[in-house]
Amino acid sequence: MAVTLGANAYDALAPDYDAQLAQNPVAVWMRAILWEHFVSVFPPRGRILDLTAGTGADACFLAARGFRVTALDASAGMIVELEKNATRRGLQIDARVLAAEHLSELDVRDFDGVISTFAGLNTIENLPTLARELTTCVRPRGRVIVHALGEFCLWESVANLLRHRGRRDGTMRVGAASVAHRLYNPYTLWRDTFAPNFELRQVYGLSLIVAPALVKRVPTLAPALFRADLVLGNLFPAAGDFFVLDLERRDEGSYTEQRPDELCGSNGGDETRQV
Repeated sequence: MAVTLGANAYDALAPDYDAQLAQNPVAVWMRAILWEHFVSVFPPRGRILDLTAGTGADACFLAARGFRVTALDASAGMIVELEKNATRRGLQIDARVLAAEHLSELDVRDFDGVISTFAGLNTIENLPTLARELTTCVRPRGRVIVHALGEFCLWESVANLLRHRGRRDGTMRVGAASVAHRLYNPYTLWRDTFAPNFELRQVYGLSLIVAPALVKRVPTLAPALFRADLVLGNLFPAAGDFFVLDLERRDEGSYTEQRPDELCGSNGGDETRQV
């Protein structure tokens, strides 16, 4: 099966994307965790950049709470759906068809926060360049929150072992196409890409044990499973289907090497996510 890079697969998926995601109880739960995280760290009415906005669920959530949002996506189809969603809710969002790799072309700066969710970052080829560009458009002490696919997932690894399948290779189905995703260890991603300009404030895993099929099969156990997943995700951030990095833009000239084990409970002093 051919692997598709670029926006075509997402253009085709865009009209049905929200409905498909709504059928995945784990995705719905992760979105709620992310939204709680956003409002806990971004300043009220702050200026936020969504690097990989998709149909705009996160952008609309933030705009509805008074944040000033600029939303980017490489897929024109996704931006069309985003604008429809924003108009339907009476929200003002600065939406642009622009790949994150071309962030240097953006004429807006001084963001208080940046987000990229649901594996948008995993499709970006040159992350070091993106990290450098982010330093020019994020205010010192501004936050960058990344929600990305990990290179190892506990529940998926168990399932693959039982079914005699190999480890995940980063090829993901996007509608009818297969799209290459680069997989990361959260600490390695921070150290190799973001550390010179961003402090690691918090890291946690999501969906270590809560596979979508499991939650659908035993919905009465979902609340307990989600609570257990949060605890395990803070203990073992690199074992989830997804991980979250919360990064803070350093002041100029303030870089000193920071080890992951210096973080208290993997959250750098911030509160653990709750449900």
